[in-house]
Amino acid sequence: MSPPARRLLACGLAVALIPLAFGLWPGDEAARLERLIAGYALAGLPFLYIWRRWPDLGDGRRALLTLLAVAAAGRLALLVLPPLLSEDLWRYLWDGAVQWSGLDPYRHPPNAAALDGLAADPTLSAIRARIGHAHIPTIYPPAAQITFLVATVAGPSALALRLVLVAADLLLVTGLWRWAAASGRRPQVAALYAFAPLPLLETAVGAHIDVVGVAGVALAGLALCGRRPLRAGLGLAVGIWTKLVPALALPVLLRRHPRAALGTGGAALLLLAPYLASGGHLLTGLRAYGQRWRANDGLFALVIRPFEHIWPHTGRPVELPGWAVEGVRALVGQSGAQPGEVWPDEVAFAAAKLIAGGLFGLVCLWCWWRARTLEGALGPMLTALFLVSPVVHPWYLLWLLPLAALRWGDADRPPWAGPVLLWGLTAWIAYLPRPGYLRTGQWVEAIGWRWLEYGPVWALLVWGLWRAAQKMKPTPSRTS
Repeated sequence: MSPPARRLLACGLAVALIPLAFGLWPGDEAARLERLIAGYALAGLPFLYIWRRWPDLGDGRRALLTLLAVAAAGRLALLVLPPLLSEDLWRYLWDGAVQWSGLDPYRHPPNAAALDGLAADPTLSAIRARIGHAHIPTIYPPAAQITFLVATVAGPSALALRLVLVAADLLLVTGLWRWAAASGRRPQVAALYAFAPLPLLETAVGAHIDVVGVAGVALAGLALCGRRPLRAGLGLAVGIWTKLVPALALPVLLRRHPRAALGTGGAALLLLAPYLASGGHLLTGLRAYGQRWRANDGLFALVIRPFEHIWPHTGRPVELPGWAVEGVRALVGQSGAQPGEVWPDEVAFAAAKLIAGGLFGLVCLWCWWRARTLEGALGPMLTALFLVSPVVHPWYLLWLLPLAALRWGDADRPPWAGPVLLWGLTAWIAYLPRPGYLRTGQWVEAIGWRWLEYGPVWALLVWGLWRAAQKMKPTPSRTS
């Protein structure tokens, strides 16, 4: 292996070892998290070298195996850290245990009295106490639930579940390498995902189920290149029933690969079948999540600001016609207000959701009309979705980073690919309020940090869109 390739792999290992060194320092949970966040930020420095020199890795089988070995070593090393970045892991373990007990994970929230008997077990009692938003039933679709079930077959083990997610992440790296090669790109572009700080930390430490769905999408893209529609359908169905967002690609799939779309529908029904008895309970938690939650929002925070001035907090409900009240309730859900009443913050939130949804809808229409490939459809749509969404957790970018890495290998790179890779290096900022929250129970954000997270992303996106527009201008003909 060439010296440039060895330097690149050393940087890839450093991306994992830097946050590991910071996170290993002793202290309480909040103090260790503060240091881990600092390591998360500094891990972006060796990644900048990888971003610039990824072609040095080589494109043979040996290069793939070496890439996987180093990527695995970094992820396995990070498993010695506790899951400091979120409480999602405890919900996963609880959902798995609920299913093994023969109960429906969608029917009751974790703190329901009906589940007190399950929590009599000391291990499950400790897990239950650590679940975030324990008053809300699970939001996770069937493929995620099946993963929880498999990962807890020998009991609710945090390490076992994290190992399953790391295995899925390495499968994703392999699928991305082969997808790039099958689509005529240099396969070593997979290093841009394998060694990015965000997937390393959000999978091995954050332990987020998203990686299972993203692996399904990568395998679907590979199968489409190989004209294997049933495999593509299965992979996409796994993605859809992990976090729903890959369903955005279905209109393009229907137009370009109808057999794969049919396979997606069939596989989705098979994955849903074990949970059909849940009925309307399948959507209870998801509705609660989608109606009023806000976290780390970018453009949405700017969109809602003027509406908060139009409908300031006055302590009185807003007078609206009946149809408008129904519309607000459809967007933000029910509250403690009297029937027919809505409050100013609810109206402002609903108005902002309409504007953000309209912008996102325009991007979707353009992609459904123009896109020819899975990555060409999902990339810009998911970029738009996360840029305008009221909830943007760092691990959501797991859905985008492999697509951005793939398209970064194109001669004509799309304007969204660079901003997404850059966003992966600034997303750690979203965690800055969390140590204070662990200490005080209060989530306090400094608006300047939000600008630092999103400002460079938007600047690079605007510049990329301007360059793309310049290329589309017709060149004036020269006459003799």
